Amino acid sequence: MADGMMAGQPAQKPDPTGYDESKTPLETLISWVEDAEEATDSARKLAERDRDYYDGKQLTAAEKAELRKRGQPDVVINRIKPKVDFLSGFEANNRTNPRAFPRTPNDEETSEAATDALRYEKDQLDLDQHFSAVWQNMLIDGYGGIELTIEEKPDGTKKLGAVHWEWDRLFHDPHSRKLDFNDARYLGGYVWMDEEEALELAETEEAKEAIRTMIAEVSMTQTYDDRPRWKTWVSGKTRKRVRVVQMYHREGGKWMYCVFTKGGKIASYPVPFVDQDGQSFCPLMLQSAYVDRDNARYGLIRIMIDVQDEINKRRSKALHRLTMRQVLSERGAVEDVDDTKKELAKPDGLIEINPGFRFELLGKAEEFAGELQLLQESKNEIEQMGPNASMQGKDGDAPSGRAILANQQSGQTEITMLLDRHRHLKKRVYQRIWDLIRQYKDQQWWVRVTDSEKNVKFVGFNRPVTVKEELAKSLEAKGMPAPQIEQTIAQIEQDPMQGPMLGQVIRTENNPTEMYMDITIEEVPDAANVQEEQFQALIQLAPAVTFPPTVYLKASSLRNKEELLQELEGAQKSPEQAAMDQEVMALNLKKANAEVEKMMAEVDKTEAETIKIKVEADNLQAQIAAGMLVSPTVQESVTASVPPTETGAMPTEQPPPGLPTGDAMMGPA
Repeated sequence: MADGMMAGQPAQKPDPTGYDESKTPLETLISWVEDAEEATDSARKLAERDRDYYDGKQLTAAEKAELRKRGQPDVVINRIKPKVDFLSGFEANNRTNPRAFPRTPNDEETSEAATDALRYEKDQLDLDQHFSAVWQNMLIDGYGGIELTIEEKPDGTKKLGAVHWEWDRLFHDPHSRKLDFNDARYLGGYVWMDEEEALELAETEEAKEAIRTMIAEVSMTQTYDDRPRWKTWVSGKTRKRVRVVQMYHREGGKWMYCVFTKGGKIASYPVPFVDQDGQSFCPLMLQSAYVDRDNARYGLIRIMIDVQDEINKRRSKALHRLTMRQVLSERGAVEDVDDTKKELAKPDGLIEINPGFRFELLGKAEEFAGELQLLQESKNEIEQMGPNASMQGKDGDAPSGRAILANQQSGQTEITMLLDRHRHLKKRVYQRIWDLIRQYKDQQWWVRVTDSEKNVKFVGFNRPVTVKEELAKSLEAKGMPAPQIEQTIAQIEQDPMQGPMLGQVIRTENNPTEMYMDITIEEVPDAANVQEEQFQALIQLAPAVTFPPTVYLKASSLRNKEELLQELEGAQKSPEQAAMDQEVMALNLKKANAEVEKMMAEVDKTEAETIKIKVEADNLQAQIAAGMLVSPTVQESVTASVPPTETGAMPTEQPPPGLPTGDAMMGPA
């Protein structure tokens, strides 16, 4: 596979008769790619170093050789990786959900359905994992991205897709300064694939030749090279690999999609995606953590590199001082200097000294203590960067659990901006997902919504609604309990006159093309902890306020509380209440019958008006075609050209020349 990403094309290629290929020449596209590589070379080298530091590769080969030459250990105490891992876990524990809000009052009832659709697609596309991967890119490498795609299923329906792009496969307009790359002229990525895979994408012989001529091409820098960098199997046969460029670029106010190599274009056409306002948009969305004044992107750990180097070097030097000792001696104090050095290096070494010569060990306790103090300061310094002790819940001075929680919330302030930028990426992705749902989900489909293990419901889109369903919804809105609604509809179905009417379709429910939504991101609270706190607060009110048993059951976290509530409500009913329920049911049935009659009357009225308009239009066209009547536009022009009579009234209408008069038009007597 091509890094698992070439399947992520924006959509099916549009009909060739309905679009124009990109007018940007291949030479310009190649120059954009090379400009991006050259302009971001230094930033990418620093990002590669930052990634190596996270992976524990914090000493170069030259540094290791120098340490060995000095006799110092090449020690690495990785303080960066735990911080990044903590923030990655923090993001995973504080994931968010999309929520749709209506743009107009007409969309208010369908906003919940739109929210359900977005959360369904979130689970289907595994967006939480993609967002977490981009979050780690922001912390370490500086930026990452997600691309949305459309794939056609065997049954002809469309399926949404999402692809996470690693930073070292992305390129962008080097003149872009915004954190979300919204000002970029072009964005894209590299995909390495086997020759036969690339040839399957080519639709013309020119495209296939463009692929064959670029086998085993290498980039200007190692960042975009194939991984692993060697290309030969153990058998000695060479595996033919080709680097393919996928680019989105603006052209004439629209986004274009182009796949190419240096040898030629493989595919080129407009991006078919449009938003709720009909504007073209780019499905590749990138987000960076920080941008310096030279437009270089970098991550959170960049500020930790120097302190991490100091920790490693001071730790290595301290270990070296502990194992090595200095001696002050006169010449001739020992027989063999080399043997004496070896014995000094041993923890149980024995040194023989010639009498009468000076020989003493030099203790540099003050210098060693200074080294340890600087080492400790370096550790303290890096602990204050990013997630500090308070945020990690390691502050031993906190008197209680609530105090620890307050300290953690205070410690999050330093990374609030990063979290906000990550949330901005989520909002953009969910907004584009909704745009794709409106554009491509034009058939009937269902979303399962689960509130609890026994309360599963389904939400339908593009679903025809019958009179029966509309009636049930109307009765529920009026406060009728669900069991009574079922009994009422069951009785209406037995009616020979009204029963068949319940199956008629009166409208289409949840048509995405008619639903205009604004997407926001809401935090997902720890439901178990929130519910437990609310239950405890309710119990503390008990001495002063007495609540019915149902209140405590509803606030509890018991698994079978719904069954307990039903049994409690049933046990509390008296015979008088049961009789009253029967009366209410009879009244509801009467109201439901009236509701059905009203709905069917409206349907019949609409159909009658439609038929009347159609018949009148057909008669009018027939009379015009037979020459018996002038078209409305001609009649208006003729009437406007005739002046009024002296009495101020308009003259009687006269037929145009060549047509019979009114008496003749009525036919023979």
